This record gives sequence, C-alpha cells and structure tokens, in this order.
Amino acid sequence: MTDVVAEAGQLYRESLDASREQRTQIEEDLAFSEPSNPEQWEADIKRKRETDPGGARPCMVFDQIGQYVSNVVGNIEQQPPSMHALPVDSGADRRVAEQLDGFFRFVEYQSRAQQHYMTAEWSAARAGVGYLIVRPEIVSRPLNWQEPRISSEGDPLRVVFDPWSTALDGSDADFGFVLTPYSHRSFERQWGKKDKVSFGSEDRCYVKDERESVLVAECWQAEEQTKNMIVCQDPNGNPGDETALTEDEYWEAAKRLGQKLPVRMTYKDKVRTIKWRRMSGADVLEESIYPADSIGIVPVYGYVSYANGRLRYCGMPRRAMAPQRAYNYHRSEMLAYMAQAPKAPWTVPVRAIQGLEPLWDRASVDSRAYLPYHDIDETGAPISAPSRTQLAVNLANHATEAETAKQDIQAALGMYQANLGAPSNETSGVAIDARKQQGESSTSLFPAHLSASVGQAGRIVMQMVPRLIDKPRQMRILGIDMTPSAVRFDPSQPEAVRETDQGLSINPNVGRYDVRVVAGASFATQRTQAQQAFAEMMRGNPEMTPTIAPLWAQTLDIPHADKLAQVLTAMAPEPVKAILQPNDNQEGPSKADLMQKLQQMQQALQEAVSTAQEAEQELDECQQQLEDKSAEIEVKERELQLKAYDAETKRLQVTGANEEQIKAIVGDLLNSMLSQPEPLPAEMNEPAPELRWDGGPDEQPESYEMQPLPGDLGQESPIEEPMPEMGLEG
Repeated sequence: MTDVVAEAGQLYRESLDASREQRTQIEEDLAFSEPSNPEQWEADIKRKRETDPGGARPCMVFDQIGQYVSNVVGNIEQQPPSMHALPVDSGADRRVAEQLDGFFRFVEYQSRAQQHYMTAEWSAARAGVGYLIVRPEIVSRPLNWQEPRISSEGDPLRVVFDPWSTALDGSDADFGFVLTPYSHRSFERQWGKKDKVSFGSEDRCYVKDERESVLVAECWQAEEQTKNMIVCQDPNGNPGDETALTEDEYWEAAKRLGQKLPVRMTYKDKVRTIKWRRMSGADVLEESIYPADSIGIVPVYGYVSYANGRLRYCGMPRRAMAPQRAYNYHRSEMLAYMAQAPKAPWTVPVRAIQGLEPLWDRASVDSRAYLPYHDIDETGAPISAPSRTQLAVNLANHATEAETAKQDIQAALGMYQANLGAPSNETSGVAIDARKQQGESSTSLFPAHLSASVGQAGRIVMQMVPRLIDKPRQMRILGIDMTPSAVRFDPSQPEAVRETDQGLSINPNVGRYDVRVVAGASFATQRTQAQQAFAEMMRGNPEMTPTIAPLWAQTLDIPHADKLAQVLTAMAPEPVKAILQPNDNQEGPSKADLMQKLQQMQQALQEAVSTAQEAEQELDECQQQLEDKSAEIEVKERELQLKAYDAETKRLQVTGANEEQIKAIVGDLLNSMLSQPEPLPAEMNEPAPELRWDGGPDEQPESYEMQPLPGDLGQESPIEEPMPEMGLEG
C-alpha cells in the first residue's frame, strides 16, 4: 500500500505544478468576487493609500460584478438541466428509456441534484470551474444495494483535476483528487488508529492547523488491463448485428440467453478500469473498483480557451477585473474630496480680503447674502474674484470616469442594464428585448457548458445502473409530475421489457442507451405557463372552449381538478375525445364496443327487472287466490261438520238410544273434533273415523252395525220421518 500512496502523491504534486498558474488565478478570482467581503484592491496600491503621508485615503469597494454573476446563475436556476435516457440501437426499447427517465429523476431528487448543479455553476461563473461528483451510495446495508448519487464540490481549490484533460465535460481525464479535511476525532472514528498524516505531505509528518485536521484524498485513477475480446453476434440487437465483448461479458450474455453466441473472431485489447481509493498520507484507507468507465469528477467550465494544447478557463470577475478596480478608485476619490475638502475652499488673494478677515473666517458658519472683497490692489491692478469651481471640476471628472468604468464592466461581460431589468437608453420594447437577447447570447456558454457536464454525469449514472443493479429488485422512479411509483429491474430476463402481474419489468442491459440533457423550466413552471396559455386561447376564441377546456383543467392546482378534466372530456367533441382518450390497449375492446355492451347490459337489466316485477305481481295474485280458497275450504269444512253432526243425530234417533247415551256420544264427538287438527283439502273425501263408546265403566255398549248413510254427506237424508225433538242439557 505504501507504493500506491507514494505513486498517488507523486501524481498529485505533478498536477499541482502543472496547474499552479491556473490555481493561483482561481484563488485571486474567488477572493475578488467573494460576496461577503470582496477583495478588489491590489495589495500594494491599497497599502500605499492607507499609509499616505497626507492622511489615509479611502479604499472603498463598490462591487458591480456580483449582480451579473447572480443573473447568470439565476437564469440557469429558473431553467435547470435534467437527464433523459435515449435509446440508440435496435435492441433498446422506448418503454425502458421512459422508465430510466423516471429512475434519473429519482436519482436527481434523492441527490438534490439541482442544488449541486447551481453550486458548480456558481463556482464556474466566479472562478471559471466548478465540479460535480458522482458516487455510488449504499441504500440497504443488509442487502448491499447501491444506487448512484450526484454531489458537488463548492471549493474548486479542493479538487486537483487532470491538467492534461481538454474535453469540456472532462470525459478524457485519467485521474482526479478531491481533498477533504477531517478532524482527529472523525478520522479515528472512521479509520481507527491509522496514522494521521495528511495526503500530499512530503515529510509525512502530522500537519495541524487551528482545527487539527487531517487531509484525506479521494482519488480516481484510470488503469488499463489487457483482456481477451470476442467478436460475436450482438445479444441485444438484430441477428445480423455484431459486437465485441470481454470474456466475462460473453459468458454472462450466454448464461442470460441460455445458449452460446456465434463467435466470428477473438483478439486482445486494453480495457479501461477506474480504481477508486481514499488515502491519507500514509495508508490506503478504502479501495474499490469504480462502476463506470470515466472518473467520478465532472468539471463545469466558464469561459474557456486553448493555448499550447492546454485548456485555459476563467470566470466573469477575471474579464471585468480592471474596469471594476477603476470604478472603485474613482468612486473612492469622489468620497475623499467630499469628506476631506474644506467647507469653504475659496481661492482668493490676500489683498482681496484685507481688513475683511472676520467676515471671511465665518463664511462657512454664517449665512450671508454676499461676501465683499477688494477688486484692486495697492497699485491699482485688478484682483480676480474668489471661486469654488476647482472642487466641482474634480468631482465631475471622477464621476465621468466612474461612469465610463461602469460601461467598461458591461462591455467586458457582454451584459447591459437591460439584462438586469434596469432602465436603459432603449425606449421601445423591441429595442429592450434585442439588448436583452444580446446579453443572453454573450453568456449562453454557461448553460451550454453546464448541460455538457450534466450529460457526462448522466452517462456515468447510466453506466452504473447495470453494474450496481446486478440482481432483480424493485426500484423507485418518479413521473414527470414527481408522482412516485416503482419498476422492476431484472438483469436476468432475456427481453428488454416484460409485462408481469406485478407490473412492468425491464432489463437495461438489453440494448444501448445514451443520455441527453434538456434544459428548461421546471414542471411547476411549465404547468403555470400552460394554464395561462390555455386561458388566453379560450378567452380569445370562445368557440374553442369545449376543445381546450379539458387540457386547461388538467393544469389547475385545485381540489378535484382531475375529476373536472374528466367531466370536460366527456363533454368534448368526439375527435377531441379520441385524442385525449386514445385506445392504447390494442388487444382490449374499444370504447365503442364497451359502450355497446354497456347499453346491452342496461337493456337486459331493465328486462330482468320488468320480469321480476311481473313475477312478483303473479305471486301476489296466487297468494290472494290461495287465501280466498282457504277461506272457502274452511267454510265448507264447517258445513260438513254440521252435516255430519246432523246425520249422526238422525242415526242415533233411528237406533233408539236413550238420553244418557246420546249425551255421551255427543260429548265424545265434540272432544274428538276439538282434539284433531283441521283436515287438509286432500283429506276431505276420506271416510269418517269409527265412533267408539265411552259411556262409563259399568255400562257396556250394545253390539250394533254402523249403517252407511244414504247418499253423500253433502246431500239431504232420504229419511222422510221427522226427527223428534230432544232436549239435551249441557
């Protein structure tokens, strides 16, 4: 490990020597544009003015550059860049690119990437360069799940970047260092009893400052390894496509496809590998393979130029440094004249006020309408009148020069008052817009360079995706409106995208994807602008309201806006409905078919309800008829019982039973009738039960034969003799 640390330290010192002039300039620019205390006077001039024998002269700072830096960064912040996936070969799928877009948005959201973009751009505008850092971060330690994260380094002097890199996005850099100071307590908590030696210390001794910090370097370094390459059929594209894979990549593809790919040729080539290390001045504290083909440091440049094969860069303060210093000088001189000049600085000959000294001595105290003076001397020669014009001339000269210096600042930056929203010489709106566009054009390189750097960071993130997500798992994504959802990443499935019961499953390893950067207003700003545009269109063209209203409702931030959009869509013309509600699912039924089926179901339901009502009515009628029939049967049963009683009475009369016997028979008959249930209608025609004698224990019934009753029970008895009246008691 000592050799690795020594080699990295040597490379670090060589880089410092190669970029020493550039780093000195960065240090001056940062001090010159420091928002809290800008140091805009040269050290020797400031020292001479403060030690002037005639009295200390002011060294005021009237910073004019800060507003232009804020304007450039603010315009970019209103329209921040964002990463988007782009399919680039036949094996790539559009739906996979859309899901990767959602994953990029989730990575940017989790990383607070917009803030880091602005931090790097602020540094680029002030010092000429800022830095984005892309690192893998552990999101689940038990499962060892990692995801890409984007950060930034606000101090460009803490980064030592490859000084021989010339690409605007830094993609050609072979190494880079990020230096971080750790307190002794933090160092011991993370790395135990390792030697507390700052990285880059040539004498390898403890370096202590007022905070007793240890400087630790995070190092990315590219290494080349010779590997066997196999030219074979592209596993992600058409059968006729070919690609070159390493042995490991070839066998991984064969395992995923379940078969070997046809091999056309093999050869040896050098493969680039990025080693990541965290080192102190004595040990390698951490080490791993960086999961990308480029180092994780991405520069963001300001103004750039090339000289002797080297990239040179600077920020806005460097271009406007000279006129800013001139402006500070002239404004300071104006204040000096107004603060140190005498209150009544008349220049007059002594003879002119001889004898009038008391009046002139109080000229700055008393308010007098005039001051007398002698206009001729003793010889009769004229004496010039007292004058205060010299002070006014000096103030006017400095004011003119200060205004000229202010214009020089604007010319150096290519930005004028119209860019800052201040009144200018232009009076018409067209002229003001033209001047504003001129200023934006002169600073358009800042958002362009930031977009290039964000694109490089996106490519690093894209390279990390298949290397960090090597097992199937659910990944969080965000929609364009920042709605959270999830998608399954499955590197083992053979196709790029698959529909499953759990949702969409994608394999980003199938096909090739690149990254494009889109700079524009945020979704919330776009939503507000769209709402205003739709409202203006409906106000100017009322006949288009049914057509535009559904789109307008979708941009509202009010409760039930989605329901309102659905209602307005239902009321829209049919061509508009076809656009707003396209039939994306070609395998499913169309909307017309669904409407037809719905109408058929409604008609069948109405018929079923009508049939049920008729059946219920018939049931009510049947129940009423049954109740009527039951009443009729009950009446007939009573009539039959009465007739049976009458017939039995007549039969007893014929048999000659005495009064006591008749009483016993009648009582037994009544008890039997009361104890038995009512006969069913089917039992009405059955023969009457046999009567038994129960006259008492001492009396025995005489043997007799039951004579059948003539005729039916319902007919009158054929006996012509009248029945004698019997007086029955009880």
